[in-house]
Amino acid sequence: MEKQKIFNQSFLFLFISNFLVFIGFEMLLPILPAYLLSMNASSIQVGLMTTLFTLGAVLIRPFVGYYLIDNQRKGLAILASVALLIITALYPFLTIIWLLLLLRLFHGAAWGVSTTANSTMVVDLIPKTRLGEGMGYFSISTTVGAIIAPSVGILIYDSFSFNILIWTSVVLSLLAVVGLQFVYSPAPAKNDRQPFQFFDAIFEKDAWFPALLTVITTLGFGAIITFLVLFGKQKGLDHIFIFFLINATVSTLLRPFTGKWYDRKGPWSIIIVSAVLGFLSLVMLSYTTNNLSLIIAAILFGAGYGTVMPCLQTWTVQKVSEEKSGVANATFLSSFDIGVGLSALVLGIVAEWISLDMIFRMVSLSFIFVAILVYKDFLKEKKYRN
Repeated sequence: MEKQKIFNQSFLFLFISNFLVFIGFEMLLPILPAYLLSMNASSIQVGLMTTLFTLGAVLIRPFVGYYLIDNQRKGLAILASVALLIITALYPFLTIIWLLLLLRLFHGAAWGVSTTANSTMVVDLIPKTRLGEGMGYFSISTTVGAIIAPSVGILIYDSFSFNILIWTSVVLSLLAVVGLQFVYSPAPAKNDRQPFQFFDAIFEKDAWFPALLTVITTLGFGAIITFLVLFGKQKGLDHIFIFFLINATVSTLLRPFTGKWYDRKGPWSIIIVSAVLGFLSLVMLSYTTNNLSLIIAAILFGAGYGTVMPCLQTWTVQKVSEEKSGVANATFLSSFDIGVGLSALVLGIVAEWISLDMIFRMVSLSFIFVAILVYKDFLKEKKYRN
């Protein structure tokens, strides 16, 4: 039987569009707090920038997932990309802090719609027998975009101005809208569905297990993005960007192999192995004093965390029926946001009492916890099959 193709025009243009959306959005993240401080905002107001954004994304996703059960994905994806474009363009024109915070809430909502619609649309485009491999490829657009964008944003801001940064983001959003025009998204079949219930829709009950694993796994990523730059300064590491660069490169290069492994063997073995690598990466990082150990930690993190996350997204989608893939993707993405938000909050408090070395060692245990939970699920599945 001929192997069904993953790469076609629709997949490639959706990949490019999603990549542009992530670059355009993520390049603002390290700059917005500094911009708010330049307006004499308090530290609480700076913290609210992230909190309100996360709140907007998490609250909107259940509605988006429910809508996508039997409605077109492409139209909603285009609408969300246009909304991101307009909202981004408004930042330089708002000089009152509370208006910026309100805009941040709407920005989070538009982001929640865009990421959920794009992730659901790509599930429709990937052959079901190669879902793990296809989702692995597609997730490159998110991981690489998220990793390189902050550096790009800082470079533009330092070299030019905040306004130039904003308009660069707007242009990228516009290109994303153009790219979506070349994506063919098949109309989903009409299905009987249960009445919408918000609290049930926040987490799709059939996908609760991979969603829980996502929250736990994301604690490690949250520690990296929150403390790695500060850790590098404490240790005298002048090239901390190497970690992000190598992490992205390794996770990207491994996707063809890890995706096929998932499709052949299922989620259990690959997640357990990757979680162990994630554990080793954070332990290695906590003892890092030179670029060599930083590179080794980055390789391990790219192979570990960089593999676990697309596997968990695929597993989440596979836990539900095909028409509920939108709900499942909303659950996965909300779990990711909650994990990052929790890690930033909890670890920020803990960091007042213990060193960053100990922070990384403590968070490394989250990967071991994930490996144990997945192994127990494997034993349960094996017993069920027998």
